[in-house]
Amino acid sequence: MSQQAIRICLVSPLPPPYGGIAHWTALISAYAKNRQDVVIFQVNTAPSWRSIHQTGIAIRAIGGSFQLLLDVIKLCVALCRNRFDAIHLTTSGHLGLVRDLAVAVIGKIFSVPLVLHIRFGRVPAIASKNSLEWRLMRTVMKMSSRVVLIDRATYEAVRNHSPKINAELIPNCVNTHLLPSIQPRDCHATRSVLFLGWVIPEKGIDELLSAWDRIRPKGWRLDLVGSYSTAYRDQLIEKHDAKNVNFLGELPHGVAMQHLASCDLFVLPSYSEGFPNVVVEAMALGRAILATNVGAIPEMLAGCAGVVVSSKDVQELEREMQRLIFDEEARISFGEAAKEKAIRCYSIEAVFQDYMRVWKDVSVLR
Repeated sequence: MSQQAIRICLVSPLPPPYGGIAHWTALISAYAKNRQDVVIFQVNTAPSWRSIHQTGIAIRAIGGSFQLLLDVIKLCVALCRNRFDAIHLTTSGHLGLVRDLAVAVIGKIFSVPLVLHIRFGRVPAIASKNSLEWRLMRTVMKMSSRVVLIDRATYEAVRNHSPKINAELIPNCVNTHLLPSIQPRDCHATRSVLFLGWVIPEKGIDELLSAWDRIRPKGWRLDLVGSYSTAYRDQLIEKHDAKNVNFLGELPHGVAMQHLASCDLFVLPSYSEGFPNVVVEAMALGRAILATNVGAIPEMLAGCAGVVVSSKDVQELEREMQRLIFDEEARISFGEAAKEKAIRCYSIEAVFQDYMRVWKDVSVLR
């Protein structure tokens, strides 16, 4: 390893549980190992103490306190034992901002520049309300040498409500070399619509199944890939017809990507997103995509790279899903445009260079 390599302490979750930020962390860390100009040391902040379905405020507050203590100890040990040019901290907001503030303070104590990477799409809403969450996040941003934002709406909100923040707009990325190849389709095979993500209400699962109930396309199935609670699955099955619906559970990433590569239509009807990795992966695989107008999704799918509908609007979701199911030519056209845009705008080779630029810039400030 070259002595000139920049050294980064990445404070971010790794799988399990599997989620967008954890996937990004694993992707970036793996890519950096093949480079000679950067060393990434990982401080894993994954909430292994709870299931993703345990969202109660009391459970999160109590468990989060222990997680905060553990994260602080791991970070302090890492900073005592190593010399770092920068700390790169990912945040999803909410109660995690208490941890973020602690990391910012520790960075100041050790005189290591902080890069704050905001990974959620609710910033415009909380900034306009001047909520406690926004005020706490703004405090952490002010203590950061650089703030990385993943979608333009968040970037504009930060610039409008806190113009002195040194902000960078850098999208998520995809390593196309790790994706499976597309296999020729058997014209007699069952067609599939795929959802890939956590099977929780906030992902729009109820709306998706409501739309599916109404369409009931012959020769098609709906596959739901992602972690779910048995109680929520049973609730959905009781409420909906659920004919030709498969709850496949959480799968290894490589297996999940095989499902994504072989589906005919990818659907993500979330209530809230930042810059979803799974949409970038679906784009790179040339899949037709139908998703809601939250977070960065509208700008990701702009230029005929996919179809965007309003969040929580079952009728609009049903109408566009039915149109894409029965229009193969449209699916092919959207898929081709999506693949071209993913390679042009979101390849890991290009995006990682932006991270390197930010790390080098802040390290000079020491």
